[in-house]
Amino acid sequence: MGRAGILFSHVAKAAAKLVEDGKNPTVDNVREALGSTGSKSTIAPMLKRWKAEHAEDVVEAELGVPAELLHAIKGVYDKLQGDVQQQLADANAAHQAALQAATDRADQLIADNRTLADTNGALSAELKQAKDALARLQTEQQALNVTMATVQSDNAGLQQRLTDRAAEIAALNQQLTQSRVQFEHYQEATARQRSEERQAAEQRITRLEQELASAQRQMAAQQATIGQQEAQITRLTEENMRLQEAARHDQEQATATRTERDQLTYQLQETASARRQLQEHLDATEQALTEARMALAGQEKETKLLTERLAQTEQKLGALEQERVALLTQKAELQAFLANQTKAEKEVTRKR
Repeated sequence: MGRAGILFSHVAKAAAKLVEDGKNPTVDNVREALGSTGSKSTIAPMLKRWKAEHAEDVVEAELGVPAELLHAIKGVYDKLQGDVQQQLADANAAHQAALQAATDRADQLIADNRTLADTNGALSAELKQAKDALARLQTEQQALNVTMATVQSDNAGLQQRLTDRAAEIAALNQQLTQSRVQFEHYQEATARQRSEERQAAEQRITRLEQELASAQRQMAAQQATIGQQEAQITRLTEENMRLQEAARHDQEQATATRTERDQLTYQLQETASARRQLQEHLDATEQALTEARMALAGQEKETKLLTERLAQTEQKLGALEQERVALLTQKAELQAFLANQTKAEKEVTRKR
């Protein structure tokens, strides 16, 4: 532990004095400059703080190099570092270009290898067929050799058969020769066909390139046409907006008309309901009148016996007659009202 009173200002002052004297401000030198007081654990963090604030002075004191020269050296180092970075970037770009070229070449070689593999597969299949035919001929030749050995062992009495077999062998040998000639001819024809197919493919590529150029010209023309159509679409859009505004105005008028029509329809429904009720009442009244008349007809036969009841019935009949007259009046009024409603409906229909 350092003695009480050692402050950062003391350490900073001592370190600055050491730098002015051209000495390195170490913990020991600072402690000695302070009169050998204070512990190193107390001085060290303060000295580290001061060095962080005066890094250039510390470097100059440690290396014995002036600050101007140190800055110049640092500038040269930074320039060299930048040049090296630029050279690395250029080399990396050249490497990427070479790598891309190598990749393209590898892709081309892979495509060529696939084409050659397909051709090799076709030729291998043809060669296999030829080998199979040759194997069959060799098998037949071996069978003939076995037959010849048997004929030779049975030479007595079988000379004619041996001659026949020899003739067959000669014929087979001729067939084998013809097969070989045909196989060679087939190989030549295949080579010619491959050459013709290659030429046809090149011609197709040329034709496709021409068609691509024509298609590009057509696309340019279509783009010009699209520009004109877009201008026309803009004009049509403005016209459409104007028509939509007019349609909205017409829709508002139609909505008002529809509201009025709904009101008239509701009134008509109410009137129809009232008419149905009146009609039902009128039917009930007419039914009652019919029943009363039927009762009156029966009562007329019993007039002599039911005089009192007849008088009551006549009174009732008079009341019913009055009610009937009233109902007929209501019916006439209702018919007039319905006629007016029908006329109003026709007027609404005509307005629609």
